[in-house]
Amino acid sequence: MSTNIEWCDETINPIVGCSRLSEGCKHCYAATAAKSSRLQQFSQYQTVSEWDGTVEFVKSQLIKPLHWRKPKKIFVCSMADLFHANVPFEWIDQVMAVVALCPQHTFQVLTKRPERALKYFRQPQLWVKWYEAAKEHLWGAIGENFGGLINLQQYFIDQPFPLPNLWLGTSTENQAMADKRIPILLQIPASLRFLSCEPLLEEITLSRYHNNGIGYLGHKIKCPNCGVTGINPPDKYYQYCWQCNSEMERKEPTISWIICGGESGPNSRPCHIEWIESIVIQCQESNTPVFVKQLGANAHHQGQRFKTRDKKGGEIEEFPEQLRIREFPVLVRD
Repeated sequence: MSTNIEWCDETINPIVGCSRLSEGCKHCYAATAAKSSRLQQFSQYQTVSEWDGTVEFVKSQLIKPLHWRKPKKIFVCSMADLFHANVPFEWIDQVMAVVALCPQHTFQVLTKRPERALKYFRQPQLWVKWYEAAKEHLWGAIGENFGGLINLQQYFIDQPFPLPNLWLGTSTENQAMADKRIPILLQIPASLRFLSCEPLLEEITLSRYHNNGIGYLGHKIKCPNCGVTGINPPDKYYQYCWQCNSEMERKEPTISWIICGGESGPNSRPCHIEWIESIVIQCQESNTPVFVKQLGANAHHQGQRFKTRDKKGGEIEEFPEQLRIREFPVLVRD
């Protein structure tokens, strides 16, 4: 669907429903939106409206990117957490199959549950699961493009891992969640890892996780043993060849992009502009792209309320000049 989220072009919700997990969830916009009359006309939102962990799969949402030719940045599951405990891995397989089938798009996945994402991406031979998901659930939408299942199978065999068009992020609303979630995120095989410091509830020290990363996406690598090629990001982790399991390269992983912003909506908690400024400085010092999304509905500066005409504090013209920054990572693809 069309979106007002400034850091993406589209949102898709192949899965809806979630449950609150940490302080950032207290005033969850998705929980409120799910109960709205606008969304209650759809059966999936009627099912999940209690926001108690009930989840629903929506195939009509899943296949949308398959029909979009123009490249888009697509936020996956703005009304759910793809890695919620109640989301079966088989559903995630279908989502990842679509990511692999749409290399023209960039898919942005944000989770508060990186430990489950780590469990998912550590499974062996994920390309087999994605191929089976595409064969069983997507063939009607993609079959004419491949001409036969053997061609579809070869397509998935040839996919690099991690998928170069998948950005994986986690939410870090305070220092406790940063300290808990970032080390897990850094263990996950991903072409690009990012943070969403929104709603920002206190000052956060993130520089320890940047490791002077430059935030650019990948370059081609080649296995010295069997010759298979793929994409490895500049923030390399221990990587083993997905064909022969030979060790390839090692480099400490980093965070490649940071989004930050204050809380919006009724009863929003304060966000001090100094906290946002701190993140911006940390990003600039580590050469990490940063996207200042909004000041929030309850912004404060130098101990006083900072009023904005926009109710979310999201108009960039109203930001202090040093915070008028909306950067994206630079993609490097051959």
